[in-house]
Amino acid sequence: MTDPVVPPIPLSLRHLPTQGELIVPWITPRTADGRDLFGSVDRDRMGRALLNRWCGVCGRPLEHRAVLLMRLSDLPRRCSSEPALHPWCAEYTSKACPMVAGRLEHYRSAPPRLDTNMLSAPDAAARQGAAAEPWFAVWLAGYRVITDHGNLAASYADTGWLRIRPVTWRHLNIL
Repeated sequence: MTDPVVPPIPLSLRHLPTQGELIVPWITPRTADGRDLFGSVDRDRMGRALLNRWCGVCGRPLEHRAVLLMRLSDLPRRCSSEPALHPWCAEYTSKACPMVAGRLEHYRSAPPRLDTNMLSAPDAAARQGAAAEPWFAVWLAGYRVITDHGNLAASYADTGWLRIRPVTWRHLNIL
């Protein structure tokens, strides 16, 4: 029987490095000593993915449909600083990432050890130790790149969304 915490890696993602049987997303930073900082983003790759419309997981061009994985608190702003994903990359992430999948009840309480050339996410301090939120998959035909709180972001405020589906509702205590 397959472990539900470690989903099978789709063929389209087999070109990516792995750690602990999980793929390392293309936007995940790696320290000089070889640690992959899951839950963090490489700001340079994030920006390139947003501007070039590349998938944040596999690093390949987005073509038709794109999915933004967003926290409940991000939905009213209709934008995300994390790049959009291919539908199959979003599906894998929604099962593989413990935060998005709802297997963690809180964000990490201590910040990751960053290299001197790395920056923390702008909202990292606010999330540190905070309760996890429900996550949603926002399906898009396209998005516009904007600046949100000083960071590049994918916005669907002007382009609209195709559908919004809950990834996890566990933290709303309605199931």
